[in-house]
Amino acid sequence: MRFQLADTAVQQRGGPLHCRPPLLLIPRRQSVRTRTQFPPPLHGPLVPLNPKDEPDGGLLRLAVPLPNEKKGVAAKGAKGVRSPLIKMTNPSAPCFNLVTFDAKDPWESLLDHAKPELSLMGLKRLEPLLKGQAKSVVVERHYIDKDYRDTFSHFHSKRFNTPPSRCLRLHFFAQTVTEADIINGAEAVQKNYLGYSVIRPTKPNCIGRTLISHTLRMDGKAHMSTCEEEVNLVGTKLMVRGFPFISQDSDATVCAESSLWMLLRYFSNRYSWYPEVLPFQITNTASHHAVGRRVFPSSGLYSWQMAEALRLQHFSPIIYNHQAPQYQSNFYHLLYTYIESGVPLLVIVPGHVIVCNGHVSDYRLPMPPPSAPPAHVYTSHFNRSLVVSDDNCFPYQLLHAGGPTQAEHSLYKWDNINEFIVALPERVFLPAEHVQTAIEKVIKDLQPMSASLHGKRLLLRLYLTSARSFKRHLHARGMGHPDVERIYRFLPLPHFVWICEIADYQEYANDKKIVGELIWDATRNAHEPDGLMALHLPEKLIYDEGAAYNCPQSLKVIDLKDPKSYLLFQSNLHTL
Repeated sequence: MRFQLADTAVQQRGGPLHCRPPLLLIPRRQSVRTRTQFPPPLHGPLVPLNPKDEPDGGLLRLAVPLPNEKKGVAAKGAKGVRSPLIKMTNPSAPCFNLVTFDAKDPWESLLDHAKPELSLMGLKRLEPLLKGQAKSVVVERHYIDKDYRDTFSHFHSKRFNTPPSRCLRLHFFAQTVTEADIINGAEAVQKNYLGYSVIRPTKPNCIGRTLISHTLRMDGKAHMSTCEEEVNLVGTKLMVRGFPFISQDSDATVCAESSLWMLLRYFSNRYSWYPEVLPFQITNTASHHAVGRRVFPSSGLYSWQMAEALRLQHFSPIIYNHQAPQYQSNFYHLLYTYIESGVPLLVIVPGHVIVCNGHVSDYRLPMPPPSAPPAHVYTSHFNRSLVVSDDNCFPYQLLHAGGPTQAEHSLYKWDNINEFIVALPERVFLPAEHVQTAIEKVIKDLQPMSASLHGKRLLLRLYLTSARSFKRHLHARGMGHPDVERIYRFLPLPHFVWICEIADYQEYANDKKIVGELIWDATRNAHEPDGLMALHLPEKLIYDEGAAYNCPQSLKVIDLKDPKSYLLFQSNLHTL
């Protein structure tokens, strides 16, 4: 059958063609003036059909007469409109279902409440975090997850047997909550919210985008990079703090892409200037350097490819290899320094990559014996475990120096770490090893400059931070003297600075207090000797007034009377 345009009112107005939309295609034998008669909107109650009469098991239909029926007279055998346009989900599977874990509904019953999306493997993966901690869960069906929809649109939808395009989302609560509590936004709902986990219809790994409170796994002192996320549950706004997690789907993403996603989602959640990156975008970065192999399904990435993916997202990545001669003696110290800076790391172990976002340190341990100079110790000496997220396991595992001591610990140990990749901001030009070399030259002359530090073994803590964050916490920390706070507030600083805190061991271990710090310009290169921005000692403050105003170095000295110790800087990491 041939077709023609139903509306030929096309005018040329001295430029592009302008048409009156829409132009309808209709059969040629029909009059051009005939317009398509759309049926009136359907109104009426929804009634379930008898499952015996319907092969679809009792789907809902609108109970209105068919067009050819007389008013009030239904067609023979009809229970409602036989229009295929109105078709809804069976009401026995509601979009939202609130489950309270008790003797009738134990943790294992979640597998029935969340089927078919949640698999036994997925349940076991959530179990170490949430079993015994979560008292209620909301099962949210038909959830459209932006990350899964991204991989579905670009990969899964092209399969012959396609999985569903929608997900299921689980919301966990530490105490029993009711539907009224959630709808009314009761304070207890926010207080007891433990986070969420998206369950994808992918096999064998169904755990999608997940953000569970970091407090669930840390049974002792821990220092972790975390971010906040706002969650909407039936119109109620909830907040959760933790570290993003996702498992690989073994097709579009494997461990490398999943670890990159966790790292990049942390940055986009915490810092507004980093854009949100979806899984397929990460996988697609491999197309720039696939070198004769296919991109999909993913077969993994080399460490240099992961670093290149970070570079394409406007980071300045550095790969640290344990076997490199320049890193063999300080490899774990550098890893700790970047973690202390609030920069999560991609950690490469044999055949796998995980994300490290925190550490557990034990300051009850004694200082090492002073066998040789220098007469100071870095806080990395007291680090005993790393906090990692392994996409093959669950978030917030502890990776101990000597290997696992409990079943829920990571299977790896420190000796298994071959490389780590740090994603430095673009405006950080000086890496940790270079700034430490420069700082060491200043530290060795500290004791002759300060009578109160003379004869003491100093504890040093090195980290990177932004000048904005450093200044924002000046007043709350006290800074030991009002003049120090005042000068720091009005001293121009580069966007990023390296800080080396100076502390007495006992005071640091017991009260988390320090006696001074050294500030170094993170935008200098390794060969410039004038990177010192300020040196704060108990008796004096030395600061560079020249570099602050883009002039040659000009050091000013201010004597401080009645100095006091003050709180260390804690904005980079969330401390439990």
